[in-house]
Amino acid sequence: MGLFSFLKSSKPAYTDRVWRTADKALLGMITDAMMAITRKQVPIVLCFFEDEFEQITKFLIDKSVPAIPLKLYHTEKQSGVVWYASASTAPEFLSTLAKEPVNILFFGHYPIPTRENELLQKLRAVFPSTSIIFYSSLDEPAFKLFGGERITALLDSLGMKEDEAIEHRLVSSSMQRAREKVASMVRHEQPATSEADWFSKNVKSK
Repeated sequence: MGLFSFLKSSKPAYTDRVWRTADKALLGMITDAMMAITRKQVPIVLCFFEDEFEQITKFLIDKSVPAIPLKLYHTEKQSGVVWYASASTAPEFLSTLAKEPVNILFFGHYPIPTRENELLQKLRAVFPSTSIIFYSSLDEPAFKLFGGERITALLDSLGMKEDEAIEHRLVSSSMQRAREKVASMVRHEQPATSEADWFSKNVKSK
């Protein structure tokens, strides 16, 4: 798959890779996880919502990807597999994985930056030099709320194809601002099983 890469910071806290659709983002993430295995790394796939975890699980099974839930790491530790988990459970395994050459891949951002940042700080404390990549898509609710159409138009003008991703600091900045706007609209956060459900419960349309 092609990748548009421009002006990347030398030491970013994380990298964003954005596809047009969630299906393509998921495919890109698992492809990168498999590539990490070829580099003798341990890919850890994380997500923030229950529905996303089920989506990842189904994809791994359907595509016959060698994968094991991270909660089984203690009893089934082995190389050459993709480990996956809900982001909320990830801190439980940090000490066990501390000496491993991990590669951390998130399927989407959490809608509110502060909660996500707390987890990133924990990950960085244990894995200061590891790669952390977020795989997002332009059909996510936050993009739709705050100008995803403009970014889509830009990608069209660049000749970006359906199976290509964009990696650009301006896109990352745009995503961060959108999530900060979302956070300012939430008074009392309600739990949800999916990102769409979260927006339905926590962000009221004007």
